[in-house]
Amino acid sequence: MPAIDLARLRKQTTRLADFFFLPDEFMKHLREILDFYVNYTLRTKENVAPGSNLKTYRTPLAVLTQIENEIKATAEANPHFALELADTLWDEGALETRLLAAFLLGRIPPQEERLLPRLTAWTQQIRDPEVRSALLSTSLSRMRKETPHQFLELVREYLHPERSRTWSNGIQALLPMIADTNYNNLPPILDLVEPIIVEAPSTLQNDLTDLIVSLYRASANETIFLLKHILNNSENPMTVITLRRISQDFPPPLQKELRELLRPSLPIQPRRIEEEPEDFVSDEEPQAKVKKTVKKKKMDNSKLIYLHGLDSTSQSGKARQFAEKFPGMVTPDFTGSFEERMKQLKPILGRKKNWVIIGSSFGGLMGTVFACTHPAQVRKLILLAPALLRDQFASYLNLEPVSIPTSIIHGTEDDVVPLKPVREIAEKLFTNLTYIVVDDGHRLHKAFEELNWEEILS
Repeated sequence: MPAIDLARLRKQTTRLADFFFLPDEFMKHLREILDFYVNYTLRTKENVAPGSNLKTYRTPLAVLTQIENEIKATAEANPHFALELADTLWDEGALETRLLAAFLLGRIPPQEERLLPRLTAWTQQIRDPEVRSALLSTSLSRMRKETPHQFLELVREYLHPERSRTWSNGIQALLPMIADTNYNNLPPILDLVEPIIVEAPSTLQNDLTDLIVSLYRASANETIFLLKHILNNSENPMTVITLRRISQDFPPPLQKELRELLRPSLPIQPRRIEEEPEDFVSDEEPQAKVKKTVKKKKMDNSKLIYLHGLDSTSQSGKARQFAEKFPGMVTPDFTGSFEERMKQLKPILGRKKNWVIIGSSFGGLMGTVFACTHPAQVRKLILLAPALLRDQFASYLNLEPVSIPTSIIHGTEDDVVPLKPVREIAEKLFTNLTYIVVDDGHRLHKAFEELNWEEILS
């Protein structure tokens, strides 16, 4: 390979760009450039592209980068011709030409209706890891930035529960968006990937490692919360097994946070029961049969969640008291507007069922709206002086009534959220409602100590 003279390379690529609108001529001059810069020191294809099944010119990356820089503006200004040239490059079938084809797809506006069919077809037929990565990152660059909703819909299709073969594509497509510091709306991504992490197929261990590490770097707290939630609630035994296998590649602080949940559990030893022989005769007087008491099923505290009020936090008095009474319950922090808080709540609850939601004041408003819009996920709703009169609730007043068992605890001395109008709304909205009126103020300090919370929550 001759030494790369940048001035000469620029002259060659400028000449190549003149044939942008003539795909056959472009290919002719492209082959000449690729042949000119063949790196003969790389003796085998495995040295160039490990795992690839494509032919290669063994051309240095700097040459391809210069070609991309030269044709970028023309491709963006002429998407129709860019697609035509991309098809020709792809059909050539070489590693370098397919990488250039993937680059051209990334210059085409996401509104172009012919973009996704090509992307779908090409990702299905390619096995080369480098080209696949380019298709799922470079080719989607404009869609990620300009139409993120469209991009996430595409990823949703990749991650469809019945299309496990495309899950890897979905994860790899998400990585550049997660790593983008300008993108700060992580909850929709967490919602998308939670079922895949729960399923935890062993074939996706490398992809899951990349995903979790990327999420942790973007938002450590949200990632830790998601993984703990998954490990506490997943009924799939492979979840903990797969996460345990890949955890050694996690950042040390994340390993430390998950260590107890990933620790292998000891097998339960069956208790030996000493049986009396059939011919055993007791000298004791026969006693009356003792009536067996039925043991109550232990409450799953990981399905309890407390939603704090507007100006409160997870460290408020009630939050701490609930956490002490019911170890393991979820007590997250929420910030921002009502809509922002609901977006923060959604990935926490995910798609799991049998939640018991406790909402205080503004948190009661949040719990009400979630329960009314996702009734199948909620086993019971406990509202403490719920702020159902706030402006945000107006658009939900026409909701269909729900039959979720609901208890509302409200004080007669509440000077923040008046009892009577809230009760009128609640009685229309909840068909299975228990309204507990107590002699207390808005914060319900006295009532908290007096009420039997085990019975209320059970």
